[in-house]
Amino acid sequence: MSPAINPAGPLEEPGRKPDETEIIVNGRTRTVPGEEVTFEQIVQIAFPNDTTANAVFSMTFRHAQSKPHSGDLAAGGVVEVKKGTVFNVTRTVQS
Repeated sequence: MSPAINPAGPLEEPGRKPDETEIIVNGRTRTVPGEEVTFEQIVQIAFPNDTTANAVFSMTFRHAQSKPHSGDLAAGGVVEVKKGTVFNVTRTVQS
């Protein structure tokens, strides 16, 4: 079977998963490997090098590939993403 031509990019085999996916984290476009991301990966993208010991993160997502397509993501959670999936991450410091 010959590869399909993708008008937006290079040759791509049907059914082949992309090596990278473009998502939006806190309003900024980011690229992640593959099609799945974890809560912890998104926190690292949103707040790189954050070492605050008592920080708590909360996260919402929308336009995801997985079902449900939107909702809250908790620590340890995984979401199947597609181009344009949006994540909003907030950090709260408990005193």
